[in-house]
Amino acid sequence: MNVNPWASPKSRDIRRVLVSLDERVAQACDIAPDDGVDPDIVTLRHIELASLRAHVYRHGQRAGTYGIFYEYPHPVPGILESEENLPLPKVLASLALHFDA
Repeated sequence: MNVNPWASPKSRDIRRVLVSLDERVAQACDIAPDDGVDPDIVTLRHIELASLRAHVYRHGQRAGTYGIFYEYPHPVPGILESEENLPLPKVLASLALHFDA
């Protein structure tokens, strides 16, 4: 990962996701350079395929859960585009699958 998760200007919940990433996932993705300043969302992108991205967010989610919006290099019919109210272990598993780590 291109950023120290502990030093990231993100909310505590979002930093929790970043520091909990499996080593393989952390090596497969970076925080996108155009991530923005919202502390309750982080945009991760694949290190080799910049258009393969995942936005992890807290907005509108139940306490202790996260949402993920997935971006793919090209449209893929029948593939999940987003998931809501996921507990942290499910977020980590979904990110590993998305980034194929």
